[in-house]
Amino acid sequence: MIARDRPSASPEHAVRQTTASGTSRRARVFLWVFSVILMVTAGTAFMFKLIEFFYTATTDGSEALASFLIPVLTYLTVAAGFGCLFAWAFLRGHYSDVEAPKYRMLEMQEQIDLAQSRAPRAG
Repeated sequence: MIARDRPSASPEHAVRQTTASGTSRRARVFLWVFSVILMVTAGTAFMFKLIEFFYTATTDGSEALASFLIPVLTYLTVAAGFGCLFAWAFLRGHYSDVEAPKYRMLEMQEQIDLAQSRAPRAG
């Protein structure tokens, strides 16, 4: 057996290995770390803003409370609605194969083009 036919055990080779989806392990790890950092940062900022709204509403009187409740409750209601829609779609399997619709659309377009080319032309 020739040495160059064997897979390399070097770290560079391990990084370049890809999965069936075509993404390397390094890219997947980066994506997960970036996503977690982004979610923690956004969640922390949201909590600070919510605490600031609550503090302002409770210390500045009933006018501030009224101006606080309407936008925040509206925001939370809309966010809960989108959360429910996302959970419903995820549980129904709509995110299981996100690549299939584009291929199905191209196949349908080919069928339409084929049917139109076979149809007699007026004129």
